[in-house]
Amino acid sequence: MRSNYIRGASVTCSASQAEIQAMLTAAGATGIRFTSERGKTRITFRSGGRHFLLALPAASSDLPHAQESARRGWRQLSALIRAKLDAVDAGITTFDEEFLAYMVMPGGTTVFRAVAPGIAAAYAATGPVPPASPGALPAASP
Repeated sequence: MRSNYIRGASVTCSASQAEIQAMLTAAGATGIRFTSERGKTRITFRSGGRHFLLALPAASSDLPHAQESARRGWRQLSALIRAKLDAVDAGITTFDEEFLAYMVMPGGTTVFRAVAPGIAAAYAATGPVPPASPGALPAASP
């Protein structure tokens, strides 16, 4: 049986936020901010001359579960960022590739929100795309 500590239930929101801040700072990010507005919590930071924004969905409004839901969200976001930065450190990918969806465009929206409608429209117009065979895709640029 796993204890609550192993599952992370005892990890506070502020401990996860501190871990996220430390990881991003170690990766060269600056201007790291945690904000909450309209029930959404956001992390914003700069790296490589670009701005990034990650948002957590609102925690459960059921008061007894709200704190647990918030802790779980922060813990999961910390694990996600750790995995992304580990892949960058291992040379598997680049920071920009891993965080591209969260990069803020000049108009204030993220890359994901800017391109998702076009991707959906392209798939709707062309139908299912067959799986790519090895070598079928162009090599990634550095």
